[in-house]
Amino acid sequence: MTINNHIQLAIWIHRSRHVQGDTDRVKSIIPDQYDFYFKIFLPIIFENEDSGQSRKVTYEELATLGKTPFDESFCLHSIPDFITPFLTSSAIEDYAALEKIISILGVETPVIFHGVGEENAPKVFADPWIIEGGLSKLSDVVKALNKNAKMELVHFPNYIFPMDKNWCLGNLIPQSNLFLLGCNATIAQELRNQTELEVMELSTDALYFEFPTLT
Repeated sequence: MTINNHIQLAIWIHRSRHVQGDTDRVKSIIPDQYDFYFKIFLPIIFENEDSGQSRKVTYEELATLGKTPFDESFCLHSIPDFITPFLTSSAIEDYAALEKIISILGVETPVIFHGVGEENAPKVFADPWIIEGGLSKLSDVVKALNKNAKMELVHFPNYIFPMDKNWCLGNLIPQSNLFLLGCNATIAQELRNQTELEVMELSTDALYFEFPTLT
């Protein structure tokens, strides 16, 4: 796996996304050139302290439990405080979700993995970087990014895209537990048909993330 700091192949993303105004809109992360956009939630685990058992839950279930609207901006920060102490993530479940994403987007698809620079990650990822390779290498890239992490996965590539730019998977908010995807009709239908990933279809103008209110 060769890490390259010459990121010209990824510059098109930063030139194409809308960086003026709100930074929590879909179009501020993913270039506004795709027919369909989705928010993909990474798995979340609910731990029952009384029983000592844990289970994977959906964000929609958590919204219902917290009597909170499950709207386009729903995210970790939308979950009421009385629920959050019982929530955690699982590297095993995260890797399973990544494998499902790989299967939908194409295991052998040649892609660019791109990061804008990470704090608390291995030194080689401190500056903007790219890695070229097949999408099947996503788990290996994530493992390398999280080499210094204790238990949970906290680092992911900020962008992944094929050379033909037919789709773009992105996330610029650390530990947000979600990705955004711009894609074509074929991939969109596969996301709608599957049940392993929790997804929400959005418009490019959607407010996809709720930042916590500063007090």
